[in-house]
Amino acid sequence: MVIENAPGARLNFRPVNLNQDSNVCVGFFEDMLLCAFGSAQQIQDPGGKQRYLQSLREKEAEVPGSIVHVWDETQIVGQIEMSLLKVEPAVGYIHFFYLTPEWRSRGAGKLLLAYATDFFAELGCERMKLSVSETNQRAARFYGHHGWIDIGPRQDRPELRLMEKPIGSAQTAGGSLQS
Repeated sequence: MVIENAPGARLNFRPVNLNQDSNVCVGFFEDMLLCAFGSAQQIQDPGGKQRYLQSLREKEAEVPGSIVHVWDETQIVGQIEMSLLKVEPAVGYIHFFYLTPEWRSRGAGKLLLAYATDFFAELGCERMKLSVSETNQRAARFYGHHGWIDIGPRQDRPELRLMEKPIGSAQTAGGSLQS
């Protein structure tokens, strides 16, 4: 799928090929951990990379198409990991939302949100949720600017804020999907 928005902002969304691009996934996850928490220890611990890649395989098996790479014309510039909440099946959850530094603050984030919104809408979801680190104010501002509501700290990890957004025809974040 391709999402277009502003002139020059054309991104292609393709399912992740873990056999070919597992190192890209790990690198993106490591960068996110550093940005959000100041440490990538979780993935650097013995077995951390394998646990992370196994979690991707499990998510993809549960909801096919839920792990995608974002491509510009020639390279991978982002990644989204999504699932359905087991306790609330009408709620889609974004586990990982990532753009490379050179693609941040260029309008591409709203294209990723449009993709995730459309993905969950096609699955019949009514709402989306995600978590953002207390220390990642840039991400919290981005989500708030795009209509996400902070619903408080996560019970299992109070250092993370849970955010939520309804899904509806007016909630698509401004992109247009093309197959």
